[in-house]
Amino acid sequence: MSSPNLPKFINQEGLLWSRPWLLLFLISFIVVGSFGMIALLTGVINESMFDKNQLRLEETRKDQDDFIDALHTKADEVYASLELDENREATYDQIMQEAMPLIADLFEKGMVDFNDYNLTQLVGLMDFDSSGRISCDEFRRAIMTYANGLKPLTIQEVDFK
Repeated sequence: MSSPNLPKFINQEGLLWSRPWLLLFLISFIVVGSFGMIALLTGVINESMFDKNQLRLEETRKDQDDFIDALHTKADEVYASLELDENREATYDQIMQEAMPLIADLFEKGMVDFNDYNLTQLVGLMDFDSSGRISCDEFRRAIMTYANGLKPLTIQEVDFK
């Protein structure tokens, strides 16, 4: 078995001072290597964070799309449960008393931010054609627009009309 002769190396007084290029190389190698490793680890950590954030955003978007699809179906079911006139339209009072409590429950399950005042205002704005009655399309469109939140496309729709 071999063992190093350490006393021989310990007695090398002034080894680095006699070779200044070696000293300069070792110091620069250690400094540059340290910063390089720190930069590499920082890059790996940041990339991992960005990937996780992207996955979280995609998952949130998919959940929102699933909720909107389910809300579309539920809004049609809620409207179909109302007593409709010969034109298949409902009154403001029917929507307020019968439909909006069910819509409020759906909004709570879907974590849509709302309050009673917003829902009352929403029903007031549902009658797009100013007929005094609310059709299924008007009802669904108002519910879906509110659930989706304020988006640039929504603002363009308001400007267009």
